[in-house]
Amino acid sequence: MYVRVKDKTTKHQFDVPEGDPRIGTAFELLESARYPRARSPRPPKHHVPVKSARAAEQGPSDTSPASDSQTEAPAEAAETPESKPARANSRK
Repeated sequence: MYVRVKDKTTKHQFDVPEGDPRIGTAFELLESARYPRARSPRPPKHHVPVKSARAAEQGPSDTSPASDSQTEAPAEAAETPESKPARANSRK
């Protein structure tokens, strides 16, 4: 049987066999009422860290205009008319 655990470092949730020796050390056993034992492993849940409000307010660490123009140039060159969605009122 499989039990639901959470990786302590990545915060991902997934199922492991009941006898896994990492339960309690690297993995935290989740409540069995919400995730009862299962015969087969369930799909994992991946934790995606959210930016803190302070980091979002500060913006990127490198704000020089030279670096901005370098990062935008390849994106503009990569766009082709085929990759852009057609407008309903456009004529060819």
